[in-house]
Amino acid sequence: MQETNDSNRRVLPRSVIMGWCLIAIFVAISAGLVNYRDHLRYFQLGWLISLVGYAAIVFSLSKLPGSRLGSWRVWLIGIALFRVALIHTVPSDDLHRYVWEGKIQRFGLNPYTTLPIDVERPELTQDDPNWSKINHPDYPAIYPPLAQLLFRLTSSFGDSIYTVKFVLVLFELLAILLLGRLLVAHNLAPHWASLYALCPLSIASVAIEGHQDSMMLAGLALMAIAASRKRFVWCGVWLGAAISVKTVAIVLVPWLLFRRPIALLATAAVCAACYLPYSDAGWHVFDSLYRFGQTTTSMGLVATTLSPIIGEDGVRILGALSLLTFAMWLASKRTDLPTFATRSFAALILVMPVVHAWYLTWFLFFSWARIRFAWLVFCGAAVVYFEAEGIRAATGQWNMPTWVFYAWYAPFGICWFAESALEKRKKRM
Repeated sequence: MQETNDSNRRVLPRSVIMGWCLIAIFVAISAGLVNYRDHLRYFQLGWLISLVGYAAIVFSLSKLPGSRLGSWRVWLIGIALFRVALIHTVPSDDLHRYVWEGKIQRFGLNPYTTLPIDVERPELTQDDPNWSKINHPDYPAIYPPLAQLLFRLTSSFGDSIYTVKFVLVLFELLAILLLGRLLVAHNLAPHWASLYALCPLSIASVAIEGHQDSMMLAGLALMAIAASRKRFVWCGVWLGAAISVKTVAIVLVPWLLFRRPIALLATAAVCAACYLPYSDAGWHVFDSLYRFGQTTTSMGLVATTLSPIIGEDGVRILGALSLLTFAMWLASKRTDLPTFATRSFAALILVMPVVHAWYLTWFLFFSWARIRFAWLVFCGAAVVYFEAEGIRAATGQWNMPTWVFYAWYAPFGICWFAESALEKRKKRM
């Protein structure tokens, strides 16, 4: 009888097998298309198929113990293979900027003071496909200095966008590996990392699109591990590294402020050290960040709904004050870091004037700490966001149809209110 039970434990549940197979179909379709923008409907169909598989995985995680889910190492191999299979696909135009900014640093130029449109040096522009495809060529670099240093490092291996994408995928796999260790520290099965790793949104954001958010997530995973061990100075170090890759990580500062304020000196020291190689730019390092924040509005929930009433400036002020108040309140409750991170990033996304699909990976990475079905639906509904990419492939202009906003946010809103109502009902009972 004991041998029979052990044998049953080694057999993966059908929900897990089905989940992996359906997600694999999405990966296979995306890999075969190479450039999904030219065949958008097939890409979206694959995405919808993968959502069924993802739902099966989430169901299995919530209903089965870790011993019934199989080897985490095997899951990691599958997660890595999915991403490696997609490296050859055509990424977003952000990759061209990453490569360009790494390249000009080799020639002694500061990316924070160099506008691609103004560069006339033939050794930088002649026969360089990246220069002609850079988005916003009238803007200098917007990404923080540690990201720039990493772009410079990858540039040493050549000027291919796929080299940079490969490095970003490695960072994402490192982040997932660290997330598995963090889950074990929280007495959870490491398989819960698949809540992020097997979501079609996450797969598309780095392995296909090539966004550099994976570097920030790796830093935040290290910060969370340090927090689980109460090593707050190291929390400050890794937070500084995360901020120096992606500025939005600054929303985690209140958490550390309420735990060990002096550790923020480590955060400041790391940020200052990263900025030092670009210090000749002075305050110009923030030029693009300021310009984007003040002049661009796209797909933001609060911005879209309230701008006609209180104006764009009013929306930005209201969003900043609301986020600060919420983050300080949440930090004062001594919430653990993963819960604080997922809730703070979720709040940030709701008040940001510009929201892109891959931003959702910020809260999804730690969503296991506070699972909300509505937010998972929000990630799944991001399939409509790619309509703008299909339009660009057809017309050459990136344009987001008005209906996409409602198709993206409506399922999220409906699920949010339904889920909240159920929670209130349970508390009353």
